[in-house]
Amino acid sequence: MSIRNHAVGAPALAAVLALPMLASAQSNVTVYGIVDASVRRADNADAAGGSRTSLNDGVYVGSRFGLRGSEDLGDGLKAIFTLENGFDPSTGTLQQANASASNGSGAAAGGRLFGREASVGLASEALGTVTLGRQYTLAHPLSGRFQPQPNPNLDAISMFSTHHVARQDNMARYYKQLGPVGVYASYTFNEGNGRGRGVGASYTQGPLDLVAYYQEINNAANTATRGISGAGGSYLVTKELKAFLGYMKRNDRGTSAQENDVWSVGANYNITAPLVLTVNYAQDRQSGVNAGKRKMGYVGLDYLFSKRTDLYAEVDHNRLTGAYPLPSFMGTRDSATSFSVGLRHRF
Repeated sequence: MSIRNHAVGAPALAAVLALPMLASAQSNVTVYGIVDASVRRADNADAAGGSRTSLNDGVYVGSRFGLRGSEDLGDGLKAIFTLENGFDPSTGTLQQANASASNGSGAAAGGRLFGREASVGLASEALGTVTLGRQYTLAHPLSGRFQPQPNPNLDAISMFSTHHVARQDNMARYYKQLGPVGVYASYTFNEGNGRGRGVGASYTQGPLDLVAYYQEINNAANTATRGISGAGGSYLVTKELKAFLGYMKRNDRGTSAQENDVWSVGANYNITAPLVLTVNYAQDRQSGVNAGKRKMGYVGLDYLFSKRTDLYAEVDHNRLTGAYPLPSFMGTRDSATSFSVGLRHRF
């Protein structure tokens, strides 16, 4: 959808003639989203170790509705914005609408209309892009580049995002592409959500894509700091096969001595034009507090009806050792093997 400015009356006409740059500028707004619903049969889902069947949000990505826009300001400069909310298609309720404070998010007693992202910024061809608002941490999109399904929405097949915090309130973020190298930086202002800062870099050349990042997150009281560092990448082995490998280190300082070492290896393989196979294995080794391991693997098949609509199925397995904390999706410390089937449409 395009929006053009129109002059009405002599005063408005005079203003437009005095500002020819504003008169020629155009704004473009895009409405987009994903609706993804899945049926899941979860093993070891309650305190008795029983199974549960449920209708949920998407397995690989969360359902969302968004608006994205830009305005060409001339001389290689653009104004940009993104407004995006998440919702559960099984109930229609808002996601990311937490009412309590946590690392990166202030208390939101009234909920959040745009809980996934709400940002505005300026993009310059020469100087890079600066955005302000509620945004993804650097670790989230960069770590997604070394996973076959970037930071899956389902906790049972996701490991990295449980540590690095996906998004934060009150963030300023910078990005600049310099040939094959991308540079990233962010700073989060402490307004009841905790201060944060991060740096990152990427290198993309031919079939190779590499990323590295470091970020710190302080709690709201500034009594603890969570440091996250990660590196990894992907390689397009053939037109059909793409391989992924990544590592992340979490180091807590202050009120906790928790440390985590997480690594992941996986691949996407196009069996036929409409059918894609995903395999992934990941392991999280925790030390300092509640020492132990979580081992996770899953296999998925995705059938693409079109560029916008697909049907997928996945089977996942989780096993805990030592004193690793019990995840919310497991009822007991026994292992769990579960499966999901989902239907996804993009617009």
